[in-house]
Formats: sequence, structure tokens, C-alpha cells
Amino acid sequence: MLFKSILLVITASFAAAQTITPAQNQLGRACGFRIAPCPSDMKCVPDNPYCRELNRCAGHCQFKNKYDSCGGFTPRPHNCDNNHVCQDDPRLPPNCGMACDAPGICAPKEAHYCGGFAGFRCPEGLYCYDQLDGCDPLHGGADCSGVCL
Repeated sequence: MLFKSILLVITASFAAAQTITPAQNQLGRACGFRIAPCPSDMKCVPDNPYCRELNRCAGHCQFKNKYDSCGGFTPRPHNCDNNHVCQDDPRLPPNCGMACDAPGICAPKEAHYCGGFAGFRCPEGLYCYDQLDGCDPLHGGADCSGVCL
């Protein structure tokens, strides 16, 4: 299991270095205790708020960049401000998302595009994710563009 996790992290690291980061299924994965590190767009958050050294306590992987939740089947769904648009989260594996009443994220309307044949890079601190548009860079879509989040 550990070997499989390490290979998955290495594969994700190479994908991130080339163009578009594939959707992550590692959100909430265990980390800490010197086990496999989180992917580059995630950080290890300690499960215990008093833990200061992640090599000595358990944690879980969370995205480094946070976006407000919106939509979804909740009593009072959050609406995005005028500079953001509510959409399915491209950082997560493809699923029916907001169409199945799951919450989305408030993504910037003016988000940078990345990847494609030109290999556009994201500004520092942002990561390139495959857009949920049917074009898959890992399955024949060589010129798929991504979005920086």
C-alpha cells in the first residue's frame, strides 16, 4: 500500500511539472508520521491542533488554496461574489458534482489558463488543473488547456 502511494505521488509530481495536474483523489488522505507526502498542490494538516511536528503525529492532505463553497443541496447555499463563478471543483476526480447537488467552488472569473501545446504556466502559488470539459490530457487530449487555481 505504501509503495502504491509513493508511486502515485511521484506520478502526480511529474504530471504537475509538465502541464496539467490531474484531479486528485487524495483529498483527506493520511499523512504525517513520515509517510508518503501530500501532492505538491496539497499540504499535510495535523489532526491534532496541538501537533507542531508532523513527523510525530497524524495528519491529512488538504488543498493549499482554499475557495468558498457554493451551490449544492444545503438549506442556505452560499452565493459567490461578482468576481467569482460557482462551478464544479476541477481539483476533484470527475463526478456528477453540482448536477447531483454536491457543492461547487467559487472560482475566479478571470482565472488564468495553463497547459496546452504552449505549456502556459500558472502564476506562483497557483496550480494547473484539467478543466471538466471532456478534454483529457492524459487520454489523447494533447492540447487540452487547464485552469490555474
